[in-house]
Amino acid sequence: MEIVIVGLGAGGLYSSKSALSYNRKCHVTIIEKRNFDQFSPCGLPFVIEGVVKDFDELKYNVPEVKNRLSKLLFHEVVSVDAKRKTVKVLDLATSKEKEIKYDSLILATGASPIILGISGAKEFAGRGVHFVSDIDNSEALLQAAEYSNKKKAVVVGGGSIGLEIAVGLKKLGLDVAVTKRTPPPFPRSLEPSMGSIIIEHLEQLGISVLFGKGIDRINGKNKVESIEIAGENIDCDIVVMAVGMKANARLSELAGAKTEKGFVVVNNRMETSVKDVYAVGDLVQTYSRIDGTPTIMQLATSAYRQGVAAGINAAGGNSSYPGALNTFVTVIGGLEIASTGYTLETAKSLGYEAKAFFTKREIKPHYMPDAEEISIGVIVESSAGKILGAQALGKQGAAWRINLFALAIHGGMTVYDIMDAELAYNPPVSQMYDPVSQVAEIALKRLRLPPKECKKIFFPV
Repeated sequence: MEIVIVGLGAGGLYSSKSALSYNRKCHVTIIEKRNFDQFSPCGLPFVIEGVVKDFDELKYNVPEVKNRLSKLLFHEVVSVDAKRKTVKVLDLATSKEKEIKYDSLILATGASPIILGISGAKEFAGRGVHFVSDIDNSEALLQAAEYSNKKKAVVVGGGSIGLEIAVGLKKLGLDVAVTKRTPPPFPRSLEPSMGSIIIEHLEQLGISVLFGKGIDRINGKNKVESIEIAGENIDCDIVVMAVGMKANARLSELAGAKTEKGFVVVNNRMETSVKDVYAVGDLVQTYSRIDGTPTIMQLATSAYRQGVAAGINAAGGNSSYPGALNTFVTVIGGLEIASTGYTLETAKSLGYEAKAFFTKREIKPHYMPDAEEISIGVIVESSAGKILGAQALGKQGAAWRINLFALAIHGGMTVYDIMDAELAYNPPVSQMYDPVSQVAEIALKRLRLPPKECKKIFFPV
């Protein structure tokens, strides 16, 4: 059995691993445009920030398995013939083409940075306009920052990558501004009140925040000299575009796969609309774990799980992807920002009678010298207290608390269940009555839900 995987990101890697593990008789060929194996794109901003020593630290090799796993690096799939079950592959070093047959095809082609359709965006690419999506363009940004004459940068976009890069450039000694057309950061993940905390944190770091103001044009002669935002000219020689990623769906479309809004539609087996063609990762439209609503989740964690399911199925098995909760965390200048599930706005737009409840509490007893506060919130279905989403911000402990809520949503739990949960306590790490339990109690009381029915348990004498 021959399985061809196009793309060696998280989705492609774990597709190959699960296929080889499930079916000992299959052969896997991975085709990748890069001239090296794997790297961690999530680590790119932290090289720029100086947390990670250099970009080579992000690379790691995928060993070939004799007679079972082959890699074609610096090769590109240029066409797919789904009827004949073949792909045409171009050797980027020699410009020679060859055809490879497959029994199952897994497309893990990822996504590429969105380029805004404004004056100067394309013209100055590589001459002041930068992206952060791979090692090459990240190295170019780092070099530009080190040799910048003006030492002034503007980051366009207020998502994880944009804000992480803004912090990194600030640590390199640049004056940094962040601009975003819509006011709150992370609108798909956080309530506006949580966004306000992030803005305040960025300003405390010395980063100018220009949210609610879109970039109009990029000015310069042979390179970037300034940008125009809401009619105001801002001096800079570095512009970082971080406004999102566009699915690399061209091969999927060539294969005849159904797409919606530029993303490849898949089912819970990660099958496309074309027989024996699967798709995983940043290029797919998946569905919500909560209720099956179509959603986009461009995160490594989802690509990994989708890859596991696709690999098993491509190798003849039967595995399903459980759906996405959009559970994410980012760290911006020491502040953990985490969320899972729906925001209140999203929940209401989907027809839920929902409410949001927030509180700010210390994560350790007050007498501990490093007791920090955490802002934590929960989105709850009003009638029964079912948890639909949760959000947390803090210098410590936000990530693991959101992971706990993600498990709760995954299991269909309510605020009653969270209040009943027995959580670990010791003063150096937590409160006796954790903020997770406290926000659940606040939700229960404000919703005026009835006390949980007591069930008698008889113990043997």
